[in-house]
Amino acid sequence: MSNAAESQGWTSQPSGRGSLAIVWGCATTIFLCCWTALCLNVPPSEWTRWRILRQKLYMTCLGILGPEFVFSLALGQFVSARRSVRDFRRLGYSGWTVTHAFYADMGGFLLKTADWCAFPVDAKQVLYLVDKGYISAADVIIEDSILADKNKSDGMVRFITVCQILWFLISCLGRAVQHLAMTTLELTTLGFILCSVGTFVCWAGKPQDVTVAIVIESNTHLSDILTRAGEAAKHPYKFTPLDFVGRDSSSWMLYWMYYFNILRKMRLVFPSKKRPLDKIPDGLFRDLTVPTRVLLFTVQIAYGAVHIAGWNFHFPTSIERTLWHFATIAMISSLTSAWIMDVMVWQGMSLFRLAWSKLRRHGAKSMLVQNDIEKAESYSGKRKTRGLHRLAARLRNNSPQCDPSMELPLKVIFPITAIGATYVIARAYILVADMISLRSVSPSAFETVNWMQFWPWNLS
Repeated sequence: MSNAAESQGWTSQPSGRGSLAIVWGCATTIFLCCWTALCLNVPPSEWTRWRILRQKLYMTCLGILGPEFVFSLALGQFVSARRSVRDFRRLGYSGWTVTHAFYADMGGFLLKTADWCAFPVDAKQVLYLVDKGYISAADVIIEDSILADKNKSDGMVRFITVCQILWFLISCLGRAVQHLAMTTLELTTLGFILCSVGTFVCWAGKPQDVTVAIVIESNTHLSDILTRAGEAAKHPYKFTPLDFVGRDSSSWMLYWMYYFNILRKMRLVFPSKKRPLDKIPDGLFRDLTVPTRVLLFTVQIAYGAVHIAGWNFHFPTSIERTLWHFATIAMISSLTSAWIMDVMVWQGMSLFRLAWSKLRRHGAKSMLVQNDIEKAESYSGKRKTRGLHRLAARLRNNSPQCDPSMELPLKVIFPITAIGATYVIARAYILVADMISLRSVSPSAFETVNWMQFWPWNLS
């Protein structure tokens, strides 16, 4: 148990800093990081200002609960934008920039045909329409001044955010140099800054707070577009009629949609039932390249590792110190385990399918394997087997209309669910501990940095 003489409870604001100053400084920094970094997708035309504000507040709360998730969204969109620029330039269109790609991926372009209502198209679908001659490149490669006019980002708010981040970092550095105590809440804020800076960098070229999309009219009927697409467009669409064009199906996107569907069935969220969709969802995890996967993993681990700096911090009780140790280890272990599981299952399954396809080429071996499977099934009760198959099918795919592209293998659902629950519990405890630990902190945490010691004439 901590010595009461070596701790100090809630302290009013003196000439230096008190408990309220610590909470206010951290809360302001966290909110500014989460609020100003957001670049949401274009809302439908019928959304009111209150509905747009509510969506931004929702995404801000998501950023507060998990800033690394918002960074993952931004990084995926940045990769998608860079990939789009490369694909357009391969066709000879050098005027398509990262900002154009961002604008398309956020639903800035609506396709309108004579036989169909307008619906949003992303950068891949825009490329497809231009390549096939269904729309003109001049309709989408618009002038930079138009995109700049669409961008409603508040430069003053971002400037204030940058100043607040710099001041917070300088203050923490000064406290470390002068061996003054910090609180766990300040450590958590440093983690937010790490993720938010990455989000700012990834979304630097993305327009912010765009409320009106550009309608692109095509002289080709949508029915003709789908007919000419052939076999790829024969299945019913899930979101928009152009779903068959480069739909992202990253593993993290599948995880996100799986748990989102659980919340939907519990009636905790109410996704739009309108089809085609009138808005590209804000929570789309785009496919990442191998280098960006490594970058994402590094940032996520670094975010968790920031909390290790509080390993020897003062805590009100020894139990709370132990729980903090367990929570920080659980966060890092969960992230690492999730990545290992993801790579093993998805990459390993690809190798297994390749090996299995080679094995099936040998007729005799394939027949032996098939006979073994049939014998195994004959020994089991058919009714029980069918029931288990139905249950397994429901667990693997909980999407509306059982979309085949949203299916997850059971070998990943159970481990990822357990890992995710562990991470959420650990993360929630850290957020709670940040606040309740303020009831007893080291007295030096309320001392202010003596900036005069950093002037040259005071240095020995």
